[in-house]
Amino acid sequence: RNTWGGAAPPTGCGAWHQDTDCSDSVYIPEGQVVLLDISLPRFLLILIEGTLIFDRTDIEMSASYILLRSGTLQIGTEDEPFHHKALITLHGHPKSLDLPTFGSKTLACYRCTLDIHGTPRVAWTKLAATSFPGDTHVSLVEPVDWPVGSKIVITTTDFESPYSSHSEVATVAGLTEGGTRVEVRDIRGCRTYLDSGIPTDCTLSQTLQHHHISEEVVADGVRIELRGEVALLSRNVIIQGDHDERLCPDPEISTDGETKLSCNQFGAQLFFHSPGHESLIAKISNLEIRNAGQAFRLGRYAIHWHMVGNIRESFQKNCSIHDSWNRGTAIHGVNFLRVMHNLVYNIMGHSFFIEDGVEEYNRLEGNLAVKTLPSMNLLNTDQTPAGFWIVSGKNYIINNVAVASRRYGMWFRPERSVTGTSVNTKMSHHPINIPLLDFRGNEVHSNGKYGLRIFDIYQPYQHSTFQDQLIWRNAKAGWTATVIGRVSFDGFIAVQNGQHAFESRATTVSRWDETVVRNALIVDRVSATLGLSYGMIDQFDFETVQVMGGPAKEAIMLPWNENPGGGMLLTNITFVNWETACLRGCAHCGLGGSPSMGDGGFETRVEKMRFVNSPERVLFRHPNEAFFYDLDGSLTETGILETYTQGGTIKGASMVGTSVLLPPDDCTPTSFSTTGTGGSVCVGHVFRRVWHANYEPSAWVGKSLCIRPSWQSVINRCASLEPQCNCIPYLNMKWMGNPFMASDAIRYNLETDLEEHEEADPLSWDMQVWDVGPREHFYFTRRFLHWEVADKYHRPLYWSKISTSSNSWRIPDNYMWNATDCSPGSSCGTVKELTTSDLSHDALGTHTLGIGAPGNIPVSSSDDAGFGFTVKGDLDGYGALHTLHISNGGSSHTHKGPANVRIQSFPLAGPWPA
Repeated sequence: RNTWGGAAPPTGCGAWHQDTDCSDSVYIPEGQVVLLDISLPRFLLILIEGTLIFDRTDIEMSASYILLRSGTLQIGTEDEPFHHKALITLHGHPKSLDLPTFGSKTLACYRCTLDIHGTPRVAWTKLAATSFPGDTHVSLVEPVDWPVGSKIVITTTDFESPYSSHSEVATVAGLTEGGTRVEVRDIRGCRTYLDSGIPTDCTLSQTLQHHHISEEVVADGVRIELRGEVALLSRNVIIQGDHDERLCPDPEISTDGETKLSCNQFGAQLFFHSPGHESLIAKISNLEIRNAGQAFRLGRYAIHWHMVGNIRESFQKNCSIHDSWNRGTAIHGVNFLRVMHNLVYNIMGHSFFIEDGVEEYNRLEGNLAVKTLPSMNLLNTDQTPAGFWIVSGKNYIINNVAVASRRYGMWFRPERSVTGTSVNTKMSHHPINIPLLDFRGNEVHSNGKYGLRIFDIYQPYQHSTFQDQLIWRNAKAGWTATVIGRVSFDGFIAVQNGQHAFESRATTVSRWDETVVRNALIVDRVSATLGLSYGMIDQFDFETVQVMGGPAKEAIMLPWNENPGGGMLLTNITFVNWETACLRGCAHCGLGGSPSMGDGGFETRVEKMRFVNSPERVLFRHPNEAFFYDLDGSLTETGILETYTQGGTIKGASMVGTSVLLPPDDCTPTSFSTTGTGGSVCVGHVFRRVWHANYEPSAWVGKSLCIRPSWQSVINRCASLEPQCNCIPYLNMKWMGNPFMASDAIRYNLETDLEEHEEADPLSWDMQVWDVGPREHFYFTRRFLHWEVADKYHRPLYWSKISTSSNSWRIPDNYMWNATDCSPGSSCGTVKELTTSDLSHDALGTHTLGIGAPGNIPVSSSDDAGFGFTVKGDLDGYGALHTLHISNGGSSHTHKGPANVRIQSFPLAGPWPA
């Protein structure tokens, strides 16, 4: 009565569904301190501008709006937590009046001080031993003091999908063995659910229904702990959303057996916002929030840290958030927030959510996200949700675990620019270019598609490393990086993921030390217990269901290189128990939005590779798809330790797709690559990506290119990407043209695949050779029907213009032209063939219309640098072989191309071309 000026406390409102028009409210003005020692009736609004402190007794409080406006709410302190029962129930429905910014059914904090500290408990821990169906206990790796009657969730350790969701919620029946053994009862689980997240096939049992493993598997001497998690859902301080008795008189009950769920998907929200650094202080620990979040509404999340700026003194620790209709914890426009050791369970939309890309120095450490479900009423990304959704790398993401997300455990999605309400914020760099601050020690398992997803482009301006991640039993792939620049993965362990351990689409670097997978252990088949699991992982068909746990597909699906000069390096990788291939290059070539299936010639460099019970090392789908340059002989078992890339002369071995285009004396089919087109090991050569495109005659665009190396005397004109075919199909995606692989010091005869009526001379084409090293020379010969060396005035009739090396027309390197002034009818100019010692023997020696015999063909001098060409005329004087020479006379590797080769006949009269 002292609080109320001697009068009786306000009576408040009746039940929510009966007293609908009640507007009784409480106002605590600035300077007023209220010690609350009784439970309150329901109010419309509790407005706190002074201080409200919960006394040390059981207290319940209900309202539609609780607004701290420069006020203080205290339920325990850090030093003296609250050990009684506190229950705050928030009321409202989708048509409730919204407060500006904060909405309805909310506990809102504006320029406030909030302290909520329940009884400290272990938020979550790991299983110490496998629990089996029929068990009535779980064993833990550390002691807990969870109260009898509290609720726990035991995570799945199988493959997660709507057809196999094996997490279970149980009631604590007792603790034994010093708190490391938890007896359980009233075990609830829903083994299936709809795409909307609505659970089906739910059961109540007194025993566990599924395996939950805690097993150590040994792979190549390394002990790997595969353990499920056990987490405490219950807390003694609870904020909950009312289920809305008017609309939902018979509500669904959550799997915890207690929480009444809103059939209108309109739950409570805890909202922190005020403008200006450190303009509020909110410290919450050991708090339970349930039936929270509001579907169909952006910004209405279970816990929402919103546009404050720096909040160094604030934190969210050891909290339990479960059964939210709209995300779990949203970190939006705040910096230096600590979110540590929290549990988020059964959430629609992303569970932990860093929003716009301006957020910096926030610390997400030791959190557990379990069962993240799709939300079809938020952003598109929430339809394929993640346990952790992170937009900026300038945060600490350490020792978190993501389990049983419908799609992704962790989704790192650096935006191309700042988004949302921060769109006009000035940034020195866009999120796509911000380096990682600290991303290490995380674990992702039993997620519906990828464990860790980096999508879609990440190009940090400094080298960034994802470190020490444990990734197991994710349905499609352990981790994926779509398009990456200076990004490495260090210390990853991937075990029994559904299809692949790692896949990447493309790299954008121009060096070989910037995109690296190092110190990785990649394991497929293990003996760890696996329950019957299903996956929905088809690339385009999201309805197809398949049984999981069989042999995976290729372990590492490697990217193509967007730029010459660099690509992905694999170093110190061990593969264990792979029945299928361990490596596949240009893995996304042929998939939607990617280069065509026939693209290739992309290089991956490898060293320190080990293969344990994994005989099939590389899969080549077609011969020119990719090649692997072996720096130390560990992939090819040649034992060659190369020095060539460091300026030495020893060339490493390469593993390439078997093909008629490989030099037969130096390439041998290998038993390490027997599927697909098969692979060969080549020594003494370096391979480079070559790209060819016809421009004129225009009718030639889109035609296949037939390639005949000089030692072949016959040509197989098939163009089906088979190893026996000499012809390369034209690709109409990405790099349009005919890509293939070529070895240095080998001359290739090129011929467009034409019908007889299409025979003509090439007039303009492009040639690129990627990464030409010092002393490397590449030769490409084309035949002409109508090449003449000189006219009657001894002027060259057909010259080449190679646009990258010269802006002027050039005569062949093996001819000399006397450029003295001449007038028509004079014979002062001369054209003569120069003697050259650089000759290439050709087994067929084809000249015009197939006339010719084996013999030598001149090539440019080996000390030439850049671009040049030679010509060998036909015997009848009206045809020739034109040989383009691409080389590098420098001291470092360089990209050569495109060499736009143009052929032009000079007129008998009139000016010559400039």
